[in-house]
Amino acid sequence: MKKILFTGMLLIAALNLNAQTEKIQLVSKNYEYKADEQFYDDLFDGITKLKFHFEDPTLLLGKSYQIILQEYTNGKLSRDEVVLNTKKEGLPKIDKEFSFYIYSQQCNGKLKLGFFFKNFINKKMYPTNKIFEDGTFDLRDVTGDTGKIDFETDKNIQIALITPPNENPAIGNLGYCEVSKGNIDVKSWYAKYKIPQFFLIYLKVE
Repeated sequence: MKKILFTGMLLIAALNLNAQTEKIQLVSKNYEYKADEQFYDDLFDGITKLKFHFEDPTLLLGKSYQIILQEYTNGKLSRDEVVLNTKKEGLPKIDKEFSFYIYSQQCNGKLKLGFFFKNFINKKMYPTNKIFEDGTFDLRDVTGDTGKIDFETDKNIQIALITPPNENPAIGNLGYCEVSKGNIDVKSWYAKYKIPQFFLIYLKVE
């Protein structure tokens, strides 16, 4: 009997260890357009979109989450806002089909954001610097071309960047690709690019 009990305890310990070491990854990718016409319509309107889902959502079933937006002005934090908190607002928790989209559009001096989930939508609007023309800001992932973000619970994890391009005279045009090659360390990032206004979006699962 003692031998059976000891074997059972070893099995439980092994299962717990495996659960703790399994990596959680958030998958981020550009919205997949079904028609070229839609793509060009959105491009003209200054709309950019990202889709997110967890590679294995079963690791997070039943958990609540927050979307947090931070705005930086001249390299300093000027806004730190919880856009939505499913626990406080009584919204659905993470299930096996969990995914969401972020839509971004800059128009008439305002940045319009939409967070689209399976059962609800959250919309926000923020003023943009007058030096930027309509359609200048772009929503970009921060995966560094991997398409995935290593994820931890109970932490604010960067999932997206909304930025005007880096004006680089060396390449002779405006370029977005140089300003979003992975997780943004604000201090060093701003020191390099000197972009006067940008936004970071975070996801926190708890």
